[in-house]
Amino acid sequence: MKCGLLSLFLCLLLLGGKAQMPDEPALKEFEAFWKKLYTAIIKKDYSAVSQYIEFPLVVKENLADTSVQIIHKEEFSKFFNIYLALPTAETFPNKYELLRARKSLTDDDLALLSDDSATIGDFEFQKIDGEWKLVYLYATDAPSAIF
Repeated sequence: MKCGLLSLFLCLLLLGGKAQMPDEPALKEFEAFWKKLYTAIIKKDYSAVSQYIEFPLVVKENLADTSVQIIHKEEFSKFFNIYLALPTAETFPNKYELLRARKSLTDDDLALLSDDSATIGDFEFQKIDGEWKLVYLYATDAPSAIF
């Protein structure tokens, strides 16, 4: 019974998100942003990726507690290189390969998109001064030594 109610709640939440999706120009704007960010990530061009981040970047290492780490621009390349090598619980060996497979946004991704915020996988974005920026990252399973 609890499982059924939880499933119903999650379905309603997703349907509610779809009902509140941004208009077509906002979708196109975020998709264009994602394409640029995606290309920079795949090329491992950390300087270009940094342009799409609101520093300091907030990183959550562990879902079991509320602590976060702060990543400053000068330490981002080292951090992100290690982040991309982290193993995944999915069929991909690491976060880099998982991201390579996310070239196009799915309907589930777009369900978590509004006019000024979005969640795509481990990334949370916000529109800041009219520009999309990565503001929060879930780096679970990350060794603390990288921060």
